[in-house]
Amino acid sequence: MSAERGAERGFLLDVVAPAGEPLFFTWRGRSYRVYSVLSRWCESGGWWQRASTENSPENSTTSESGINDGARTSWRVEAAPEGALAVYDLERDESSGLWRITHHG
Repeated sequence: MSAERGAERGFLLDVVAPAGEPLFFTWRGRSYRVYSVLSRWCESGGWWQRASTENSPENSTTSESGINDGARTSWRVEAAPEGALAVYDLERDESSGLWRITHHG
């Protein structure tokens, strides 16, 4: 998704997602509880890099996990540390496992 006017982006310190879906996250030293998942989507990244590496004879044993093609999974959630709910996009990089946040406020 493209950055919206007034949206603030950053990296998360910690995300609790025991079954893959975020339940809690920490941002700017505060803990947030996810109250509702509004939507979820996946972006495949550079699939052509993965396909060309897998099909080349010299790399026939290369595992998919060794290629960072930018694939990521995103959740749009309503969350709050306390008080009023706000909308955030939580994005997980599938290769590195790092999480990123966009605050829509």
